[in-house]
Amino acid sequence: MKLGIVLATAEDLAHAASIALAARAARHEVRIFAMDAGCAAIAGDPATAQALLDADCEIIACSNSAVGHDLVDGIERGSQDNHAAILGTSDRVVALT
Repeated sequence: MKLGIVLATAEDLAHAASIALAARAARHEVRIFAMDAGCAAIAGDPATAQALLDADCEIIACSNSAVGHDLVDGIERGSQDNHAAILGTSDRVVALT
């Protein structure tokens, strides 16, 4: 199964990470799209971001929302095209907005 997670709120980063890591433990593919405050949250918690990357979660940050934020190496800067692609190719989507 392919799981897409949209993170647009800072306070939901821990929830998103827990869901993503549980899905990876069950051998599901996980793609995360961070935008708005979600980008600041990912940038502000590099340990969580690295744990997600280490678990083979793909993380894409909206390049507009990520302006001025240092992101962990391995996080791709993308666009709403990436957001749409995640939504279009995922079997299930969790939106934390």
